[in-house]
Amino acid sequence: MQTLLTVKSITYAQKGQQFLEKYWIHSSVVPTPEMISKRGCSYALLVRGDADRAAKLLEQVGIQVLGKYPYPLRKGTDR
Repeated sequence: MQTLLTVKSITYAQKGQQFLEKYWIHSSVVPTPEMISKRGCSYALLVRGDADRAAKLLEQVGIQVLGKYPYPLRKGTDR
């Protein structure tokens, strides 16, 4: 299962990706899909595996997770 974790910026996404790799949580930095992005250009981590654990780890190092969405997205997905 894959999950999108939205974050404030590409910098946070990149830092988050590097941090999660230390815990063997694989992720990719991707643009946030328009259907869930309310701020225009934003980025997300596409996490493979335990997204709840990934979100908790990110929050512990100061990377705020703005939203969590199952992937692939379905129409009608919102925050």
